[in-house]
Amino acid sequence: MKIEDIVQGCKEGNRKCQDALVQKFAPGLLSLCLRYTSDKELARDALQECFINAFRFINQYRGNGSFEGWLRRIAVTSAISMQKNFRKVHFDEVAEEDCWQYSEIPDVYSQLGKEELMNLLHKLPESLFLVFNLYVVEGYHHNEIAEILQISESTSRSALCKARNRLIEIIKNQEKTIIMAKAS
Repeated sequence: MKIEDIVQGCKEGNRKCQDALVQKFAPGLLSLCLRYTSDKELARDALQECFINAFRFINQYRGNGSFEGWLRRIAVTSAISMQKNFRKVHFDEVAEEDCWQYSEIPDVYSQLGKEELMNLLHKLPESLFLVFNLYVVEGYHHNEIAEILQISESTSRSALCKARNRLIEIIKNQEKTIIMAKAS
């Protein structure tokens, strides 16, 4: 069954289409929710909330853009909301000019795989992780991030800059550790 048919069936309240939608998208959306939550149970709760909201608002989907993109946005919002209910995320309000200097990106960065990059991202403070992931991985704009996280756009920009610089520091430190281990 094509996605357009599944979506139309869901709009009509067809249970088989709703099940097909869940079967098609649940695995990928669960991975997405896991990125934004602190554990698997919370991610599953966020996924359930995502589908509840998707079915509740599916009539608002007009076919502009991909349905999967629309669903992913609901999943991200659900996961972040779920996480915020369990743990407060703190954002530092700083002047934008404090952070706009980027460090030099180490060569090893280009050799990182997706899993290694995600491990590095999880070493960031949660506020920096959220903004970096929303901006770089998910493709949100600063105004959207600001709305989702209830922060200012300048705080989002500053957090992105800090996240990039912190990642570069982490990579450089790991690079030094690897070089020293090889020398021993």
